[in-house]
Amino acid sequence: MPPPRSTRTRVAGAGTAALRRRLQEEPGTGEVVHSGASAIYVLLRHEAGDRVVGVAAHGAVHVPATIATALASLPDVPVGTPATVVDGVLHVGHLAVAVDRLVPTDLPALPPEAADRLAAATPDLTHVCDQLPAAALDALAAGDGDAVEALLGRGDGLTPVGDDVVAGWLVAARAADRPRGAVAAGVRRWAHRTTTLSATLLVDAIEGGCIPEFRSLLLALATGRDVDGAVARLTAVGHTSGAGMLLGAGLALRP
Repeated sequence: MPPPRSTRTRVAGAGTAALRRRLQEEPGTGEVVHSGASAIYVLLRHEAGDRVVGVAAHGAVHVPATIATALASLPDVPVGTPATVVDGVLHVGHLAVAVDRLVPTDLPALPPEAADRLAAATPDLTHVCDQLPAAALDALAAGDGDAVEALLGRGDGLTPVGDDVVAGWLVAARAADRPRGAVAAGVRRWAHRTTTLSATLLVDAIEGGCIPEFRSLLLALATGRDVDGAVARLTAVGHTSGAGMLLGAGLALRP
């Protein structure tokens, strides 16, 4: 049983407007599926489909499905601990967390020269490409939804690198105003091939949801300022996550 509300610590959080709306409109129950000092992820069950919501400590990667907090580290909450969402507040362990502050999520419109700017700043991504079928990457570059089947769930990482590539493609394609319907349909069809956390993030990517480091890259590509720095910050995310997203962006902007 979860601890009584009177013993929980109310923690202010930051997140997207979509996440705040989801927490307010979709109360539910679930349990912790991943727990660490930097992030806790909760699987919530709904008739419309399972989703993951996270709580992140200060400095952790802020994915769209996560509420960021100012906590230096998160308390120990064992996997399997019950969790609930009531009145827009996520109750997990001794924490009660809500989206009190909204983070910017708007994407810039990318000009045609964004492709050359990205190509000039992109490092060697062989360590990502070697984990994935080359034919599927070429198909994704063409916007072919069949590529998704071959990519989801493949490669290293808490979010498999193939998923990161598809997510990066979806968000960059949206910013470049290129058709995304076939790939988005492929994500919805094949999401069961990957983890629930990664599937949640991919659905967010269809709507333009991304980590701040990826949004910063798109802003740099739109303006031409500090592209090298934005690429470096993105590729520093995770073991391969940032590099996978960067590869996806390059495929989306491929002429």
